[in-house]
Amino acid sequence: KDVIDRGWGKDVGPFRAGRISAVSGVIGEPGTFYAGLPAGGVWKTTNAGATWWPIFDDVKDAEVIGALEVAPSNGNTIYVGTGDLIAGGGNAEGNGMYKSTDAGATWTHVGLEKTKQIPSIVVDPREANMVLVAAQGDARHKSEDRGVFRSTDGGTRWTRTLFVDDSTGIQKLAIAFDRPDVVFATTVRHYTPVPSGPPVVPPQGLGGGGGPAGAQRSQGPTGTSIYKSLDGGATWKE
Repeated sequence: KDVIDRGWGKDVGPFRAGRISAVSGVIGEPGTFYAGLPAGGVWKTTNAGATWWPIFDDVKDAEVIGALEVAPSNGNTIYVGTGDLIAGGGNAEGNGMYKSTDAGATWTHVGLEKTKQIPSIVVDPREANMVLVAAQGDARHKSEDRGVFRSTDGGTRWTRTLFVDDSTGIQKLAIAFDRPDVVFATTVRHYTPVPSGPPVVPPQGLGGGGGPAGAQRSQGPTGTSIYKSLDGGATWKE
């Protein structure tokens, strides 16, 4: 509220749409933006937020959006990763990657179904078919469907180029726009076993700092690291 009152910012919607998990604009089109929502698909504006409309409703198998990126070299090409980060104890899973080549009018599923949660995507600014995807994987089961996945043909084929272990996923990808071969990736532990018995709520409630809930979060390594690639995500070094 203070930001708005001072004129530093303005709420431009989409109103009552819930939390925003991803946003991307179109180079050369200052008013065109896409927003991804954890519980509401993808929305588009062409007038800098004055009006929005949903463009992902025809996709019936997924609505939980975790990442969205417009290709810098081609504003008609959009990549969307489904499955949102865990927040507030929720586990909103998706079914992989989607792609549009007509500015969001139609969508095609392009794989990575088992990655469950995709929080970050980067597209090479020189080539719209060169894309990297951060996959957290299944939070409830150990699996190898997590890490950084790379495609050089727009999602037709994917290669996993960074894999830490079966319990660690990728949280964020960042590309150096002036040197696109330089890419950074952050990792985080992303596996919580399903409890075998009924849930037990400690006396102080969930999320406390000193009791069982707080202690459980602090046990063991977090799996957090930074990795760097000098060849566009083909190889990585911690």
